Amino acid sequence: MANYSKPNITRLLNESDIAPNTAVKGAKLEELVRYIFNKVPKVSFYASNVLDGVRAHELDVIFTNDVRNSPLYFLDFTIITECKNTADRTSSAQVGWFVRKLQDRGVSTGILISLSGITGVADGLSNAHSEILDALVRDGIRVLVITRDDILALNKTDDLVALIQRKILKLTIERTIE
Repeated sequence: MANYSKPNITRLLNESDIAPNTAVKGAKLEELVRYIFNKVPKVSFYASNVLDGVRAHELDVIFTNDVRNSPLYFLDFTIITECKNTADRTSSAQVGWFVRKLQDRGVSTGILISLSGITGVADGLSNAHSEILDALVRDGIRVLVITRDDILALNKTDDLVALIQRKILKLTIERTIE
């Protein structure tokens, strides 16, 4: 278990928040995501802002996950994250587009880092929440949403592992998005 630096997390969140444009906002949030996931043993940064062959989809931050020895053994070998730092919550259209990226890559789980959360209510009956439940039922794809509050609550990598496990349980058993 590795510890996170609260000052580093807070600094990167603040730098993302006050960035002069969306490109810098995104870059700072991606830096934070790399910091958080790279601390997990056997999880390694692969690439950022990767375009597919036809340049239709951009993946924000990708990690490899050695599922043989990783505390995140229950996730795919490829961990794909989507990063959103906007004043508004992430919309159903944005979540749907992320789901499409996951479908096209054949992964079963994607991590949506949305600092403001997603639209709709936790029962999954409206807006972005319904997109996540539809992806689970239709395609067997789990979209896990990590918010600003989730990130600020992280003290060590075990906290991230427990957070992801809890979100998977909530989604698959209770059919709610936490």
